[in-house]
Amino acid sequence: MGLLSDPSLSTHNKLVDNLAKHVRKVCYALYIAGVVWFLCLALPEFNHGTYLSENALSPGLVYPEIRIDANRLAAQLLDELQRERKDHQSTTPHAWIAAKFNEFGLETHTHNYTLRYPFGGGKEFQGKNIYGVLRAPRIGSTEGIVFSAPYRVPSSVHVDITPSVPLLLAFADFARRKNYWAKDLIFLVTEQEQLGMQAWLEAYHDGDKESDNSNAYLRAGNLPARAGSLQAALNIEVQDLEVDYIDVKIEGLNGKLPNLDMFNLVQRIMAREGVTSGYKQSPRKKRRSNLSNFEQNLRQMLSMLSTQSSGVPNGNHGLFHRYRIDALTITASKRLTNANVKSNPNSAAVPLLKAIEGIARSLNNLLERFHQSFFFYVIVNNDRYISIGDYMPALIALVACTFIKAYLTWSTLDASVSASGSDKPKSASESVKLSLPYGSVLIFFTVALLIGYCGNVLPLQEYFLELPLTAAPLTASILVGLTLMGLLLPFVVILPPGGLELLHIGMLLIYGCALIVIGLLNFSLGFFVAVISVPLMIALNTSTRNNSMRNLTRAWTLLLNPLVVIYGIVLIMSFYQFPELTLQQLLLRAATASMDAATFALIDSVIYGNWLYFVICTIFLPLWIICWTLALAKRRDTEVPQNKLKTN
Repeated sequence: MGLLSDPSLSTHNKLVDNLAKHVRKVCYALYIAGVVWFLCLALPEFNHGTYLSENALSPGLVYPEIRIDANRLAAQLLDELQRERKDHQSTTPHAWIAAKFNEFGLETHTHNYTLRYPFGGGKEFQGKNIYGVLRAPRIGSTEGIVFSAPYRVPSSVHVDITPSVPLLLAFADFARRKNYWAKDLIFLVTEQEQLGMQAWLEAYHDGDKESDNSNAYLRAGNLPARAGSLQAALNIEVQDLEVDYIDVKIEGLNGKLPNLDMFNLVQRIMAREGVTSGYKQSPRKKRRSNLSNFEQNLRQMLSMLSTQSSGVPNGNHGLFHRYRIDALTITASKRLTNANVKSNPNSAAVPLLKAIEGIARSLNNLLERFHQSFFFYVIVNNDRYISIGDYMPALIALVACTFIKAYLTWSTLDASVSASGSDKPKSASESVKLSLPYGSVLIFFTVALLIGYCGNVLPLQEYFLELPLTAAPLTASILVGLTLMGLLLPFVVILPPGGLELLHIGMLLIYGCALIVIGLLNFSLGFFVAVISVPLMIALNTSTRNNSMRNLTRAWTLLLNPLVVIYGIVLIMSFYQFPELTLQQLLLRAATASMDAATFALIDSVIYGNWLYFVICTIFLPLWIICWTLALAKRRDTEVPQNKLKTN
């Protein structure tokens, strides 16, 4: 036992010293392992087949009851609505929609809301939603299901989805003839896309709360009537009654997803009705590809992560998730047929109506909210998925690099200080620890955070809104000004000896914790940020004397500035969408689009609660300022020799 407890035989310091000498190799090995693990998830051996965890969803798979008369009603209502649209080029025919709800025996109500545009100088815009409630005949109004359809005016720049409303009305007429509903059915037609849905949801859940909404940008108002606690929602977007394929949209606000059981339910019911459907489904011609299964799966994964990382919902369903309501959107694309091919319009919408009936009957049979399957997953294929337990190790391996480097940097700092001290290394190390400039580093952290926080506050202040600038240039000018302040901060504030080392350790710890938290809330955003920024964290070294490496690190840091990254992403997207533009036109268009993207992100933050803009300003920008300070490595070396404190 004496051999085991002899301190002279301890290998702790040797192990730490050896790891510190090869810290970059260890971190890069972890980085490569994390990326390779993520790539392997596209292989069938690393993902799983989809299945229904909730047996209560099975009634929707029974023989449907909708007949061809529902299709005739939908076609008739579509003709009537098309005539109404001629008289409402820029408005919604509220009276016609409300009259049809009343005609079908629904409890019809109108919901009014007001938007105070943040950059409108006090201008207000009015909106109106129409909804009808079918009360459950078998139980009191304790639970409800929402079936919604957005209405787009003829002057809208988006794809025409006029048939969505007639299809919703046809299903409402069918549903009110049945007596097996155990939940209230709400049929909702929203105005102004997601703005109307956000107002309706706020009014449904928070409308009765007594609060001062005078300063709110979206005044949701109150609803005349409600149903029970909302269990699920289905948003319908139909381009034509003759459907080619169904694209199932699941991404919600801040990257949230509906329960996987709901997605699997829609897939199975669509397959039963013979309707081609899937996640990010494309036309048949585009699906023909010579790519291998691995490449197709990897593209599907990256496509989902790219959509999810922005935090912007790709349909009205995405706003339900913040209220713990599982929802998705089914987008029916128009069938393109040749002139010689005759279609049967009398039964074109029957399969889709039967699918909606099956989904409604399955949701009606739920005894409790969705809970058995996954809420965090990645779709690999229409029948394959990756659970959170499989994809999180990739992010953990990337983030582990920062914690390992922080520990080895701190341990090597202690060892070097102790070795260069007196006959009592331990006490010398402790005295130097106490003399490190903790206060100066804390003040520097605070200043960096304040610079980032100003990006959230200043664009909405009245004295800035009074400037003769529109919304996009104003927001972009403030963000550029704050970035310039971060660029100049290391030249104005120079840390005392030991400050850069301490700042480096603190930055690594904060960066790692921030990525873990972001990855748990939105894995896509955390993973992409880790992939592009972790190599820089590994390469940063405040004590390096290699000028080439130092200049490379500085250039790398400048390229990873949040504004530069946003501009680069927009530039790449513009290149693929507008290949006919010249280089100068492409650069100008990307600059304009980047300013608009920053403005829209701020508006989404204050109206919908999208926290991407907040994360960029409050977390990523301050961390970048600290990285830029470490890359410059400016310090006061007058009090202590430079080789007194070393880091690896």
